[in-house]
Amino acid sequence: MSEWIPPTGPQQEPHKTDSAPKTPPSPCVGFCSTTFGDPVCRGCKRRSAEVDQWNHLSRAQQKVVWERLWQQAEQLIPDWLVIEDTQKLRHQLQRLQIRHHPEAPASAWVLDLLRVGHLHIRDLSAYGLRVQVQHQALNLPDLWQQINQAWYQHALAAPATAR
Repeated sequence: MSEWIPPTGPQQEPHKTDSAPKTPPSPCVGFCSTTFGDPVCRGCKRRSAEVDQWNHLSRAQQKVVWERLWQQAEQLIPDWLVIEDTQKLRHQLQRLQIRHHPEAPASAWVLDLLRVGHLHIRDLSAYGLRVQVQHQALNLPDLWQQINQAWYQHALAAPATAR
């Protein structure tokens, strides 16, 4: 049985696998909950003001937001997963055409992968990942739900960076 091939959708931005991935124009993943009053988007984890002001922020201000999101990923992912092979992870993201920021740390790529593939992936080792021992009893959808909830709580506690 072959590993998952993703459907097309708003979470993905197709690109050729033999070229460098395009830098996404924003962290938006097409699931914005700030329009419903959430102070932090449940999709990309930016604060409402950062979502609203994104196109008016300077590149330097946008970079600060990207870096805060990446720092959150780096703090969060090691509690849940071990990245055993960064090259395999990157290759799979490119092969499956999963939207990701090429300058982001591998932990952020894991969040991109799980956001799109948590219902489809059968073997995390095919992506260079291993579940931490304390979470191995969880199936991948439940693991993603818990990671995503922990990330949202972390994002709520983080100070806003856009002004």
